[in-house]
Amino acid sequence: MKSLVALALIFVFIPAVPRKSDFLNRMLYNGLKPKSSLEIKYIRPSIKENGVYTIFNERNSPYHVYCDFKSDALFVWTLIESFDRNIGVWGSKVSNAWRSQRPYYINAPYDDTEPPHWSVYRMTAPNMLTISKLNTTSHWRTTCNFNDYAQNITKDIERNDYMRNNMVNANIVLIRQYYCRNFNYVIVRGYACVKCYLPFWASTNYHPTFLASHSVNYCGRYKFPDSSPSDFGHYNGYSTKHACSSFGSSTANWWLGGLYQSLTNTML
Repeated sequence: MKSLVALALIFVFIPAVPRKSDFLNRMLYNGLKPKSSLEIKYIRPSIKENGVYTIFNERNSPYHVYCDFKSDALFVWTLIESFDRNIGVWGSKVSNAWRSQRPYYINAPYDDTEPPHWSVYRMTAPNMLTISKLNTTSHWRTTCNFNDYAQNITKDIERNDYMRNNMVNANIVLIRQYYCRNFNYVIVRGYACVKCYLPFWASTNYHPTFLASHSVNYCGRYKFPDSSPSDFGHYNGYSTKHACSSFGSSTANWWLGGLYQSLTNTML
């Protein structure tokens, strides 16, 4: 009886720290099996710290992901890919660079067992698909150099080069051709566009990318000054003024997530 009481006390007082054992995760999740960072938040609303957590795939097998609970007010994000410019540049000779130059419907995981490896990390396509199909997954975003924020090098994430959209406008896990798409919010080198009709591209050998250089002539014809051939990935030409491609070590980070409705403490 005393051991049961002690176990109950452990459950109540153990902090929600990242990179927990599978046993501890089961305790913290109250026996449930979240399939995204946002579902973790619904199960344990008190969790606030970014880091590596355990979620479960479609077969209910556990795996580790990097979760962001803090950087975007109201949103919770699961990292699905991160790569630096050396990896992302078209024709890169870096080993396994091809994995970061493919659309998300192609299964090309890399270092996916122990994230985050910011310079080259990619989740499996089946796990991306599972997260994308959740009722709670409503949005995706792309950030630059999130590793600087994660390591407390900067006080905020990069806001001058950032992209966010909902899954209805453009499902990045399934997209496989050139599209003009409605975008919730895009900012490139400090020039922002809200609710704009913009070019977005992916193909068999082409990582999803926003084409700021095409936007002036196609879709909604919005001009981003000093635009480059590719932004946020698949660098068939790039600008060193863009935060994701300023240096060889600059990273682009892709996420799936959604709005956290704090008054609802159950998974939707």
